[in-house]
Amino acid sequence: MRQNRKREPLRLGTVAKSLIACMCVAVLGLLYVYGKNQINRLGDEIGKREATLTAAEKRNTMLAAQLAQLKSPSVLEQRCQQYNLGLVAPKDAQVVRVYEPGPEWDAQLVKSANFTPATVAKTKTSATTTAKKPQPKVMARR
Repeated sequence: MRQNRKREPLRLGTVAKSLIACMCVAVLGLLYVYGKNQINRLGDEIGKREATLTAAEKRNTMLAAQLAQLKSPSVLEQRCQQYNLGLVAPKDAQVVRVYEPGPEWDAQLVKSANFTPATVAKTKTSATTTAKKPQPKVMARR
């Protein structure tokens, strides 16, 4: 037969451990949901920014093509005639080409002038010490 069992009182340690375990599971669940929400939000933001980037690249390409067209000589001549500016392309004899010398020119210049690093530093310091301060210009009023 069954014997009547007396109910044993709940122990405080067992209840506390159970509550702590439930709270840990709840906190972990909330953190999981928060992480998933952040992932979805960032995914939407990335999609919007990619769409903005695509639109900006498309506009940039369109503007580059428009700039190339506006820079073409035929369009420039047409605009000059349209606005009666009287501009014409320069003749070859009117064009002066200036070439920038490279490092070999600098080396040749240093050799021909017999500069040494000590004399270059000396001339720099003497030039800075003997240079006068610029005087302000005085302008007369009319």
